[in-house]
Amino acid sequence: MRRHPASDARRAGAIAPTAAHAACRRLWLLALAPLVLACGEQRIDEVPEGYQRACAPIVFFEADAPPLRAAVIGEFNAWSTEATPLVDSNGDGVYQARVDAPPGRHTYLIFADGRALLDPYNPLTLIQDGQERSVLDVPDCDRPELTARGVETSPDGLLFAELRMLRAVDNATIDPPSFTATLRGFDGRAWPLRAVVSPEGDVSLEAAQLPAGRYTLTVEARDERGRDAEPLTLTAWVEERPFDWRDAIIYQVFIDRFRRGDGGPLGDDAEISMYHGGDLAGVTAAIREGYFEDLGANVLWLSPVYENPEGQFVGRDGYLSEPYHGYWPRLPRAVEARFGGEQALEELIEAAHAHGLRVIVDTVLNHLHVEHPYYQLVNGSPDWFNNPDGSCLCGLTCSWAAHIEDCWFDPFLADLRWENEEVVEQMIDDAVYWVERYNLDGLRLDAVPMMPRLALRHLRHELRQRLEHADHHVYLLGETFTNRGDQDLLRYYIGPDTLSGQFDFPVMWALRSALKGEISMVELEAEVAASASAWAGTGAVMAPILGNHDVPRFISDVHGDVVWSPREVAPPQPDDPEPYRLLRLAWTFLMTQPGAPVIYYGDEIGLAGANDPDNRRNMRFGGDVPVHGHAVREHVKALTRARACHPALRRGEREVLIAHENFTIYTRDIGDGHPALVILNRAALPREVNLTVPEELALADGVVFHDHLGSPVQSEGRAVTVTVPAQGSALLMTRCTEENP
Repeated sequence: MRRHPASDARRAGAIAPTAAHAACRRLWLLALAPLVLACGEQRIDEVPEGYQRACAPIVFFEADAPPLRAAVIGEFNAWSTEATPLVDSNGDGVYQARVDAPPGRHTYLIFADGRALLDPYNPLTLIQDGQERSVLDVPDCDRPELTARGVETSPDGLLFAELRMLRAVDNATIDPPSFTATLRGFDGRAWPLRAVVSPEGDVSLEAAQLPAGRYTLTVEARDERGRDAEPLTLTAWVEERPFDWRDAIIYQVFIDRFRRGDGGPLGDDAEISMYHGGDLAGVTAAIREGYFEDLGANVLWLSPVYENPEGQFVGRDGYLSEPYHGYWPRLPRAVEARFGGEQALEELIEAAHAHGLRVIVDTVLNHLHVEHPYYQLVNGSPDWFNNPDGSCLCGLTCSWAAHIEDCWFDPFLADLRWENEEVVEQMIDDAVYWVERYNLDGLRLDAVPMMPRLALRHLRHELRQRLEHADHHVYLLGETFTNRGDQDLLRYYIGPDTLSGQFDFPVMWALRSALKGEISMVELEAEVAASASAWAGTGAVMAPILGNHDVPRFISDVHGDVVWSPREVAPPQPDDPEPYRLLRLAWTFLMTQPGAPVIYYGDEIGLAGANDPDNRRNMRFGGDVPVHGHAVREHVKALTRARACHPALRRGEREVLIAHENFTIYTRDIGDGHPALVILNRAALPREVNLTVPEELALADGVVFHDHLGSPVQSEGRAVTVTVPAQGSALLMTRCTEENP
C-alpha cells in the first residue's frame, strides 16, 4: 500500500550521529552468547524526526475527472460511504484519507461516484463474497517496532548493521538492557558482536573475522514499558563481491535422479516413473567435492523436498508412477524421508552456504495430494478446494483455457481454492516457513498461472514483512509454461510485488527451432527482442533456459529424435558430434543473455531424453559421461568463467550488430570500455569474421580482444578478425585480470 511521502522520507533517511552516540561506551563482546551494551539513561520527551511508528495508513486516489464524492469504505467503518472521505486538500488531483482502524487485517474499496474500486496503489487483495477487495494491514502501534537501516559486509569478514527501534504511540523509548542480538553463521555457530545502543533507539552492530558464507542476525528489544517489539531477522553474506541475482547461474538438481549419498548406483532408467534412489546427501557430497563451483554455478535449485505419499498412482497419462519428483505434497512442513529428512536438508544448505552457493527450493502452492491433512481435515470441502469431487481434470474432462485456475492436474491432486482467505493464510505461512526454517535464498514456484495472481502478491508481502530488507531479496522464480510469442503472459506475473523472474520459454522454443534449422537466426533475434521489450521496466531478473524437467532434452530435440512419445520411444544417447556442437552453440547463446541462466542437470554433458518422464534420466559422472559430453562441460565452464569475470555479460545492455540467416553478432556493454562481442555461426562451415567495433561502443585504451572459447583473434584498435568454427561461436572480450576478476 502506498504510504504518505513524508513517511517514506523518514524511513529512508540516514542515521545522524548524536551526542548520546558519542557518550556511549563501546565494548567488544567476546562471549558467543549475545551480550548487550546499554548506553545512557537519558529521557527523550519529544520524538525526534523518524523515531515513531507510522500508524494510521493513508489511502490515495487519483481520478481523471474530480469525483463528486469519494471515500474509503471497508470493514473498519461498516462499509460507510460517509465515514472516511477522500479529500484533495491542495487541488493537485490526489485525494487522501487517513484510515482509523484497529490493528489487524482489513479489506476495503474506494468508493467514487457510486462505483466501488480496488485501490490501484495497493497490490494486496482478497476475494470475499465473490468480490475482490483491497487489503489493509494495520500495525499495532501500542508496541515498538525494530527496523533495519542497512547491513553491509566486506570480503575480509567485517559486518556492520544499523537498526532503529521506532516508538509506540505513547513515545516510550528503548530499554537498552533488553536489547539482544545474535549472529549465527551458516553452520549454526554464534559469532561475537559489538553493539552501541543510543537512548533515541539507534543501534549499531559490528562483527569481524567472519569466514565467507551466509549469516543470520536476529535482534530483540523492548521499550521502557516492557513491551516487546517483533523480533527482527536480517540476512548477510560475506563474499568476494556483493551478489546481485543478475550474477546468478542456477543449477537445477532433480534430487531423485542426481546422486546417492552412499555412493551406490541409481535405479534403472527403464523404470523411469519410479524412485531411483537419489537423495539430499548425494547433492551435499557433490557440493563438498566442488562439482557445482567447478562448473561455475552459484545457485542450486532443488526439486520439491516435501514428504510425498507412499505407493504408486495412475496419472493423467494412464501410467503408474511414484512421486519421485516431489510434486505431490502429502505433508506441509516435513522433508521427504526417502531424500534423507530434515537433517539431510540442513546439512545440504549448510554445505552450500559454506561454499558460496545460494539455494532455492521448488514450492507447490497450487495443489495437494488427497492424503494431505488439509484435504482430510475438511473432507475435501468446496470452501478449500475447487471441484472437490475431482471431476474437472485439466485438458481431459475440462478445458485448460477455461479452467486453468480450478482444474485438477491429476485425479489425486486436489486444486486449492485461493478465493478462501484461510487457504491464503495457511499456504503462504507454509511457504514462508520453509524459507525461515532452512535459511533458503529463494523459491521456485510451480504452476504459476494455475493460481490467481493474489497468491504471489501475498507471498511477496509476507516475505517482505518477515525476512526481506534493503540488502536482502528473496528470489521468487516462477514457472509459467508458454509458447513462442507468449511474453505478455509471463509479464503479467512479474514485478516488485510478485515474482522476481520467470523462465523465458518463448526464447527457449525459438532457440531450439533456430538450431534445428526451422527458423533463421534473424527470427531468433526477433523473439529475444520481444522478450526484452515485454519485461523492460519491471525490474525482473528472468531465467534463460535450454530446457527443464517438463520438455524434451535439448540434445535429443536438435538431433531430430522422436521426443514426444517418451513411453514408446527412448532416444539413444547420440554418438554423432554434430548435436554436441549445436549444444555448445546453444550454451554460448544462453550464457551471454541477460538474466540468471539455468543449467538443467545433465545438459552440461548432453544427456539425452524424450519428453517427461524420459527427460529425467540418471545423471552421469566420470567415466559414464558421453564421449562428446566432456567437451560440452568444458565449454560451459569457459562460459561461466567469462561471465563471472566480465560484468558486461551479467549487467550489460544487449545490442545486435548483425543478424543473418545462419549468423549473428551482438554485444553486451556496460560502458566501461570493455564490451563483449558474441558471434554465433549456425552454418555447417567455418566463417571468417572481419569486424570493426562500432564507434558507439566505448573502448578503453589498449583494449585487445581474445576469444574466451579458444579461437585465435587478430585485434588492433577497433579492427577484429576471428574465424568462427562451423556450428560454433566466439566470445570476444579482454582477458581476465586481478583488476577485472
